[in-house]
Amino acid sequence: MFVIGTRGPDQPNLAALPFVALKGAVSSGEFPGEPPRVFLMQEATYLADRELDLNEVKAVGLPPVGEVVAFLREHGLEVVVCRPCAEARGLREERLMDGARMGGAGDMAKFAKTHSATLTF
Repeated sequence: MFVIGTRGPDQPNLAALPFVALKGAVSSGEFPGEPPRVFLMQEATYLADRELDLNEVKAVGLPPVGEVVAFLREHGLEVVVCRPCAEARGLREERLMDGARMGGAGDMAKFAKTHSATLTF
C-alpha cells in the first residue's frame, strides 16, 4: 500500500493516520511484495524532520507515531518528502530522518502505479 500524508504534528490525530494505515496493511498481509511507502507533503513534511520526536506525536487511542514508524522500518518503509513543500517550510534534506529522502511528483506517480492501493490523509 502507498499512502500520502498531508497533515503535520500540529494535528496529531490526522498526522498519525498514514503510518497507522500502513502498519495495518503490513500486519494484515494483504499486500504481499509491496513495501510500505509514504509520501509526505504540505504540513506532513515536518514529520520527517529528524529534530522532531515522533514519540511525542500521538493520536487519541493510537500508539505514538515513533513506535509505528519503528515497526514500519523493520518492514522496509520508504519515506519520500515533497521537496518543494519541505523547502518552502525551511526543511532541507540534511535534516530528514534516517531513511527519508526528498522527492517529487514523479515519485508519487510511480508509487501510485506500482502499488495496488493508494490512500491520502
